[in-house]
Amino acid sequence: MTTPTKIVIADDHVLVREGLKMLLSLEPGLQVVGDTGNGAAVEAMVRERVPDLLVLDLELPGRSGIDIATAIKSDPAIACKVLVLTGNLKAEMVARARAAGADGYVVKGDDSVEVLRAVRAVVAGRGYVSGEIAGAFAVDARRDPAAALDVARITAREREVLSLVARGYSNNDVGALLDISVLTVRTHRQRLMEKLGLRNAAEITACAVKLGLYDPT
Repeated sequence: MTTPTKIVIADDHVLVREGLKMLLSLEPGLQVVGDTGNGAAVEAMVRERVPDLLVLDLELPGRSGIDIATAIKSDPAIACKVLVLTGNLKAEMVARARAAGADGYVVKGDDSVEVLRAVRAVVAGRGYVSGEIAGAFAVDARRDPAAALDVARITAREREVLSLVARGYSNNDVGALLDISVLTVRTHRQRLMEKLGLRNAAEITACAVKLGLYDPT
């Protein structure tokens, strides 16, 4: 029997929490093991329930979602993915959320198909940035003249790897598509992350959008 993926939901809107609980509970292999609207209670709940995924609003009473994400992702004792769910698409907020190291980003206005796609991707270890969030990154990129310099620092092969990883392909998939070994893919990926200051798959996805190498729409 397959062990279900355990999920905690943190959002201060009751209707949002109830809607997400219903949506996720109806999906095979997903189990909601806790929910709260109090930011101050989230980290303790994660430590107690030991979920595989935290669906996290950025603006919670008691403690901000960004602080929570930062604490969880920086603690090696917590093996929990973080999927940010936000209604705030201001460039500053999006940038702060990215810096917190979350594994994926969706908007409260996204439909159920997009949310479930994000959940599955993040649980599988892939980064996910929904169309609207990617648009916010893209707007920010147009204001950033350093973006062109970043592109110039990476090779043509690294661009191919970056684009494919952003689309959710695994290292094995990328290797098969580019006809290179998995070890070579890992090497390109590591160099990309070092050159561009990236820390996880979600940041790779956001960076690909920012540099014009991936259009999620």
